[in-house]
Amino acid sequence: MSNSFSPVPLVLFGVPFHNVTFEEAIQWTVDRVRSGKPGYIATANLDFIVQAQHDAGLRNVLREADLVIADGFPPVKLAPFFGPPLKGRVTGSDITPMLAERAAREGISIYGLGAAEGVAAKAMEVLKKRHPDLKVAGAWSPPYAPLEKMDHAEILRRLDEANPGILFTAFGAPKQDKFNHRHVKTWKLPVAIGIGGTLDFIAGVQTRAPVWVHKIHCEWLWRWGTDPKRLTKRYVTNITFLFRAVWLTLTLRLGRNVPAPVDPSTASHGATYREFKAMKTPAEAEAFARLFNPAEKLLVDLRGVEWLSSLEIGALLEVSKQVQKIVLLHAGSKIRKLFEFSKLTDRLPIAGSCAEALHLIQL
Repeated sequence: MSNSFSPVPLVLFGVPFHNVTFEEAIQWTVDRVRSGKPGYIATANLDFIVQAQHDAGLRNVLREADLVIADGFPPVKLAPFFGPPLKGRVTGSDITPMLAERAAREGISIYGLGAAEGVAAKAMEVLKKRHPDLKVAGAWSPPYAPLEKMDHAEILRRLDEANPGILFTAFGAPKQDKFNHRHVKTWKLPVAIGIGGTLDFIAGVQTRAPVWVHKIHCEWLWRWGTDPKRLTKRYVTNITFLFRAVWLTLTLRLGRNVPAPVDPSTASHGATYREFKAMKTPAEAEAFARLFNPAEKLLVDLRGVEWLSSLEIGALLEVSKQVQKIVLLHAGSKIRKLFEFSKLTDRLPIAGSCAEALHLIQL
């Protein structure tokens, strides 16, 4: 995996998931640290997908993340119905100690930020005891505050002074991910990863579910049983969305597609015009995603395309990050309804005519 690019993601209900194993995610992190180019990793699960439905800011955070790993069982099980299968779960709770171990071998420093008072420092002490060669750049648990009211200046001052290679951000999701996204373009630290309650687990403040619970994919049920007051509403909402989303998608896949009327007028004025070609392999998606330059305004013609796989949507989403503007034209009813449900039209707008496409291109 290149230290310049992440693999083209698989997009499930509008959220990208990069198809990597633990080993590949760790190697990507090491490569990114060596490159010195700032980036951030999001550890996403079903709750991220549900929150992203009504949180445009979170959608933007996830779509601009350098790596999004599948920290939940539902995305892994759902992926084969929409395109290539995900290689497996890459949980934040497991990858954090694995990254610490690799950092010790590579001479990369780490920093723990967040959790309750003293927890980040305790977690760093535990990791240091496990790996004596580990370079701990520091730890701090800032006083709790909403994202907009945090003392960002003080946090950034401490991080700049510590200059870690890897930042473990533990403010809870999605606050931690929005924090990383907010600062990634201005700070100099190479990799930040949102890890939720992992520092609590490492410090021994909270206990993870037993291994046998992980193996039967019921860690979520274990957490629900240990904290029903906080998690009942979330889990009921998530499960309801999951059934609704799967039902809608199956209905679209099995239903009749209504092709968009083809506009015979010229669509290339002021934009690069390209007819969409099916992508069956990650290599094809990667080649398409890297085909365009940042100055381009791109119009992609979907005439004759009845459905887009998660990989093909991922390639289009990657292109949207590379070019100045992208607009889709001649999308049939299935693609249009899928994009509207998944809130993809805010990043991949769909035009009903060449005139509308050119208008959107110029916005």
